[in-house]
Amino acid sequence: MKKKWFLGDEEECTLQMGPMMDCVFLLILYFVSVSTIDMVRISKEVKLPGTHQGVVEKDESGRFIIDIEWDEAIYEPTYKVGTITVGNAQELTPMIERSAKTSKNPHFRVVLRTDRRVPYEFTQQIMAAVADANVPNMLFSTVEKEQ
Repeated sequence: MKKKWFLGDEEECTLQMGPMMDCVFLLILYFVSVSTIDMVRISKEVKLPGTHQGVVEKDESGRFIIDIEWDEAIYEPTYKVGTITVGNAQELTPMIERSAKTSKNPHFRVVLRTDRRVPYEFTQQIMAAVADANVPNMLFSTVEKEQ
């Protein structure tokens, strides 16, 4: 019995590019949206105070970030949590409590990103709000100074 090889009847292996392109575009959209969300979490208006010896936080989970922006013209701070602006420091207490309960992280902490021009009295109000929320851990964000 003779085997016949037909050169004209070869099957072509086609690769569907459409689904792969869809996956690539979805991944691009995911990473763009995640990086945008991370940028929205903190305020760019805050000028952090400098320090010579700071400790870099290794575990960034279980954080509640409060930005305190300063407006010198009206001598009043603006408290921000992500995109939410709060007028009074005591309004942050229920937000911190709710976040601590939903986080269920034993190392839950509040991170204060305070502008270097903010007087201490306003930082003290935030510290009182954190204490009222029964959160024992609080960190201050700083920028390392050049030596």
